[in-house]
Amino acid sequence: MADIDTTPQLPAEPEPKPSLVLDLVALVVLLAVCAVLYVIVKDPGFSIIIGAVGGLFGTWRKRRE
Repeated sequence: MADIDTTPQLPAEPEPKPSLVLDLVALVVLLAVCAVLYVIVKDPGFSIIIGAVGGLFGTWRKRRE
């Protein structure tokens, strides 16, 4: 006699998609932090600040995918 599983299988739940609203809020907050730091350090640190904020946002977004 064959061993057949007759238990009904429930469909797998789809993974929730990342919230675009949360991404927008995070980006705006990071840009605000960037603007405040720019006012404090002026031109010399601008590229460093922009690079750091871009890297942080990219890393955060990558982890959520």
